[in-house]
Amino acid sequence: MTRLYSELASIYHEMYQHVFDYDKEFDFYDKILKSSNCRKILEIGCGSGMLARRLLKSGYDYLGLDLFDEMLDIARKETNSDRFTQCDMRNLRFDGQFDAVLITGRSIAYVIENKGILDTLNGVHRALRPDGLFIFGVFEANGIFDNFNDFEQTIEHENKKIRRISKLFKNLSTGWTYDWHARYIIELENQISEYNDITTLRAFTKDEILLFLKLTGFRVKEIIIEGKAMTLIAEQSK
Repeated sequence: MTRLYSELASIYHEMYQHVFDYDKEFDFYDKILKSSNCRKILEIGCGSGMLARRLLKSGYDYLGLDLFDEMLDIARKETNSDRFTQCDMRNLRFDGQFDAVLITGRSIAYVIENKGILDTLNGVHRALRPDGLFIFGVFEANGIFDNFNDFEQTIEHENKKIRRISKLFKNLSTGWTYDWHARYIIELENQISEYNDITTLRAFTKDEILLFLKLTGFRVKEIIIEGKAMTLIAEQSK
């Protein structure tokens, strides 16, 4: 399992404020949630609370869930709220409590086996009220494997420089999976520290994720494909 969300959680928090446009992401969700009259929200993969901060500020009845306590500790400080809980998305224990469930940051990519995907989607289905809304993103397999390239990023946060060198390796052991090897080089006050991280991620073809949703009782309302990512908006089947 990746170290990025545990030992390197503070690096994630500093870096991803510049990687993601959280204002734009919030606006995307906010428009959909309001149009469907969704107020009680579960965010799976809430991370360090950057989206949570915006949802809470806007008055949503919010609960954030993440696998890593280190991320949740940062989220609680960022939001000055305790509306967070630790849980594995494959083992949800909610029953009809939410108007909408979001899996943000394409966090479902870390669930690489079919059983885990089915367990996650079935748990989301149980967590939703009747006709509840499910919004989540995945990596789109054609986009990933057609343009399978290494990449580098450099982020400056306050007086710290964070450089990430990423190398990708095809895995394909449990689906459209690949291994992500990342090296983090942190420069702070003329001191340099380095960390290595390895994780396996899963991408999906459109037909594949649609079948998973059908098998778990969802009907897709909309699919948005942008580059290597695909966002799905679904609701419980009648």
